[in-house]
Amino acid sequence: MVINFTIADGPGHARTHRIMDLCDYLTTKVLEPRFASNGMTWDRRFMDFITFEDTREAFEPTGTIKFSVPPLFAGQVGALEEAVGLELTRLGIKTGPYTYERQPVGPGVPIIRIPIIENPTELVAPPEVNMSYTRGCLVLRDVLGYQKVNGRYEFAADEILKRVSSVTNDKIAACTASPVRDRQTREGVRRTPSAMSMRSIARCLDEVRQFALWAVKHNYRRLAAV
Repeated sequence: MVINFTIADGPGHARTHRIMDLCDYLTTKVLEPRFASNGMTWDRRFMDFITFEDTREAFEPTGTIKFSVPPLFAGQVGALEEAVGLELTRLGIKTGPYTYERQPVGPGVPIIRIPIIENPTELVAPPEVNMSYTRGCLVLRDVLGYQKVNGRYEFAADEILKRVSSVTNDKIAACTASPVRDRQTREGVRRTPSAMSMRSIARCLDEVRQFALWAVKHNYRRLAAV
């Protein structure tokens, strides 16, 4: 299970600020409706038709999209290309000239490469913050002192900034300490913080801080973690 941080008092943001997210967005907006209109679905775990050219670009706002047109739509290449272009234009994304090559799967089915030159959506989407359920509870409950309400954590952006800034290394150490055998102590064990866990918690807190800073800057006051 994963805990995701969201804006509680604003509209949902379609994530398009990274090439990998943009590929998912175009798949949902362009391809899935066409498969549905033909009474078909496909399992994206085994085949993605809209991907990114270079894995090093996955988390970058710009790069090259690789659109392998499904053989089912070999006769609709122009319409698919237009639909993709309309979505990119609507998002304000600037592209370079498209390039084409033939796929080995069948005649008339191209691979379309779409260079993403400018992606202004990287400036308007909130930072993506998620963490494992266990780690999220440790950060929000034990370190920051929040409790779940109706199955989720909710908090004010300015308040969580204050709490994050007040967290000390001693607090993190206390929350990450686990029992270790120690024959020199009367109880035979002592609680010792994990340096790795402390670094991980500190990184999570910084991600939460960046998320809250973005929210305050864009006039969102209520945040949630679900």
